[in-house]
Formats: sequence, C-alpha cells, structure tokens
Amino acid sequence: MKKLWKEAKGLIIYGLVLFVAISMVYLTISLVIQVKSNEIRKNQLIENETRLVDVEKTIVSYKINRLITEVLYIADSLTLNNNCSAKQTDIENQWIAFSDRKKIYDQIRYIDLKGNEIVRINYSPEGSYATKKEQLQNKKDRYYFTDTLKLKPNQIYISKIDLNVEHDKIEQPIKPMIRLSTPYYDNKGILQGVIILNYYADDMLQQVQKIASTSQGTIYMLNSSGYWVYNSADRSKEWTFMYEDKKDISFQKEQPQAWRYITNKGKSYDVNSNGIFTYTNLLMNNDLLNSNSNVSLVLGDGDWYIVSHITPKMQNAVLISTNLLTNSIYIITHNILGFCIIFVLAIIFSILIILNKIKKDEVKYYSEYDAMTGVYNRRAGLERIDKICRDAIKDRIKISVCFVDINGLKDVNDALGHEAGDELILSVIYGIKVCIRNTDLVARLGGDEFIILLKGMDEAEAEKIWSRINAEYQKINDTQNRKYIISASHGIEEFEFVSNEYIETVINHADEKMYIEKRKIKQDLKVIR
Repeated sequence: MKKLWKEAKGLIIYGLVLFVAISMVYLTISLVIQVKSNEIRKNQLIENETRLVDVEKTIVSYKINRLITEVLYIADSLTLNNNCSAKQTDIENQWIAFSDRKKIYDQIRYIDLKGNEIVRINYSPEGSYATKKEQLQNKKDRYYFTDTLKLKPNQIYISKIDLNVEHDKIEQPIKPMIRLSTPYYDNKGILQGVIILNYYADDMLQQVQKIASTSQGTIYMLNSSGYWVYNSADRSKEWTFMYEDKKDISFQKEQPQAWRYITNKGKSYDVNSNGIFTYTNLLMNNDLLNSNSNVSLVLGDGDWYIVSHITPKMQNAVLISTNLLTNSIYIITHNILGFCIIFVLAIIFSILIILNKIKKDEVKYYSEYDAMTGVYNRRAGLERIDKICRDAIKDRIKISVCFVDINGLKDVNDALGHEAGDELILSVIYGIKVCIRNTDLVARLGGDEFIILLKGMDEAEAEKIWSRINAEYQKINDTQNRKYIISASHGIEEFEFVSNEYIETVINHADEKMYIEKRKIKQDLKVIR
C-alpha cells in the first residue's frame, strides 16, 4: 500500500513539475507574442487616433480661418460705407443680408470707444434684424471689448469659448459662443471702435462630434484651463466652468499628468495608467492664417486642445500596460485551457499556424486588393475578369463591362485637399457597391478609373444598373451638402465572345464610350460648388 502511494505521489509530483515546466514555456512564448502584438496594436491605435485628431484639428482650423476672413470683411464693409457717407440703415441692411446668408452669427456688432453698441444685428431663423436704438446696450465692462481696444490694425481677437450670457444669466437653451473682434480704424488711422462677431460655436462642435464617432476612444475638446467644451462620452461634464457649483469638474483635475503633457508638448501622445492620450493644440499652429498672412491673432484665453482618450476600461486596456505581471494574468485568465498538458503543444502549434496564416492572408490581400477602396487592384481585377469571361464563353452567359472615370478628381484635390479627393473616390465606390450584386466585380484600374463587370446582363440591363448608381450619387449630392459634386462618366460594352482577345477589345470600346460621355459632361460640369 505504501509503495503504491509512493509511486502515485511521485507520479503526481512528476506530473506537476512537468505541467509547471511546460506551462512556463508556453507562458513565456505567449507572453512574448502578447507583448509584441500589444506593441504593434498599440502603435496602430495611436496612429489611427493621431490621424483622427489631425482631422479634427483641420476642421477647427478651417472654421477659424473662415471666421477671421469674415471679421475682416465686416470691418472692410464699414470702412467702405463710411467712405461713401452711407447711412447707418445701409450698413445694417448689408449686415442683415450677411447674417441671413451665414446663419452662424448670433450677433454682429459695432461698438464705439465708450462701449456703446452703435449697430447690433441679431440672427433669427425667421430673419435677422437690427436692434432698435433704445434696446442697444453698453458693453464697456465686457472682457472681449476691453481686450480688443488694445489691439493694433489687422489684429484679430479670439475670445475664450463659453456659453452666451444675457443679463448675467446663461441663455437657455445654451449657446456655445466664440467672439471674434478687431479694432475699427477710420481712413485717417484713428481708432473709432470695435467690430465684434458672436459666432455660434455649435456649428463647429457638431463637426467635431461627427468625426468623434469614428474614434475607438473618447474625444474631448478642451479649453485653455482644461475644462471640457466637448466630451463624447459624458456630455454632463461640458461647460462646467460656467457654473459655480461645477467648477471643480475638469479634465485638468481628473487627468493632471496627461494635462501637463498636453500643455507642454502641444501635439503628441502619452501612455500612462489612465489610458492612451493622443492630442494636439488647435489655434497656435501653421494651419491658421495661411490665407491671411498680414493678420495676427490674439487669443483671449490661450489655446484649445483636441484629445483622444483610450481608457483602461475599454477593450484595448491590455495594450496600455507594459507590466509583465499584468500581461501574464491576462494570458492566464483568457487561456485557461491552454495550460492543460494535453493541449499545450496543439495550442502552441495553432498559434504559429494562425500567425503564419494571418501573414500570408495579409500579403495575399494587398497583392489583390486596392488598399484604399477595398476593391480589386488592376492586376488582380483583369485576371479575374479574364477567368470569368472564359467561363462565361463555355456557359454562354451574357456579360457587360462598364468603364467608369471620376469627373473632376484633380479639381477636388487641388481646391479642397487630398482628404476630400479620397472621400470622393470612396463615395464613388460606395455608390457602385450598393447598386451591384455579389456576383459582379469591381476593380480599380488607376487613380480615378474603375471597371465593373456585370454577369448575366446585356448592355441595356447594365445601363439600368448605372442609372441606379448615378441616382445614388445624386442622392449624396442633394442631401450631404458637400463642397463638391460627385460625378462620374461611364461607358458600357457587351461581350459577344468572338475570340479570346475580345476581352481587351471590349474594355477598350467601353473606355472610348466613357470618353465620349466625359467630353459632353465636362462642358457644363462644375465639380466644386
């Protein structure tokens, strides 16, 4: 009995030692893979969030640039009207028309040196209007007025972003507001007052919100004091600096370490125990004033910041930690069965096979598909078309080829930038994909050229498909208010299976038809709105 117990005990000890030894080998291998994978995924995540933050910055910079130009326009209109000895009502009528067109300025004001409002145009959805003389106010104690009086010609003051206050109360519903102002000098160079535009900043924040929806984390827009003016995860934390009982709620107090990095570096990223922070400043950058080089900015309350925050509570929490113990616990809790002796080798080989397969699939994907649009590239697309057509010859299946060329892509790239051009290309592909079947094929032949292969369709049936595609483009043009028009030219040719060389001939004929249509369309087409 004792011998049996001793052998059993030895077997248990041996089994435990073997289990621990193999488990440690497996854990070590898994840990190396996990850490490397984490690093790659973390870098990809940071790169994606950096790209998103840069898009947000571009949007805000574009908006501010437009506002600066319009402040200068209002000041110039006042100068021109004075030169022409215009009546005040003429100025008011011009500014009312401007306000009705823009729909983003809550107020447009001219204030004299004593702080008295001389002209105030209030925006209303029913129509902007000039404030009656007896309702005009004195604004001599407002910070934006006193700060603007100190400026020189061609200096633009940008106030802090806050909520509009009327008669010492926050206006309801709340109105996020930015005040842009400039001193008004007459023709003799004598300071006469200030021009102030109250910009309804919800126009800008809505654009920030749209882009924020694509982030894997939480997007914040912060003012210079570290308060939220936009928080995609918790809207209740916005504008707390406007309320006495909420002033202790701020990003600066919740994330002091990240805030120090943000204010010191301007544009970078930071990884700490609280998450991954990717950020950039907004106002003090080279994107502003490119078209207004003779103008300088004066910030009333410092810079603003866009921040992407990947929190530890999110799915990517393990990426944040570089601690080996944390990663080991993560592997153990998520791979319990992997530590069973029977499955150790199988799991190890499975991991190697999967990693190898992922690499091969990735290489195969990028060799066949266009990275930007996700459709077949030129080489793979033409090979697939050749095979499909050879099979169709045997089965006597009708096939039509549609050659597509995007109209005005260069104009969009030149006028609005390559991001808009990429958006145009993806929109054209989207319109095609939603209108064709899974059995059809799309390939990108070049920068703005695509080919669609429609199985089982003659030329007339293929034209109906193109009509639906074109209708999809028109729908986007009518509903999305983009700065450009989506337009594409096409040519359709049907296969007749005369010879093996006929495939290239049909593509060439479709190409020729496309160019005929393109010449007609371009006569009246204006791609940029």
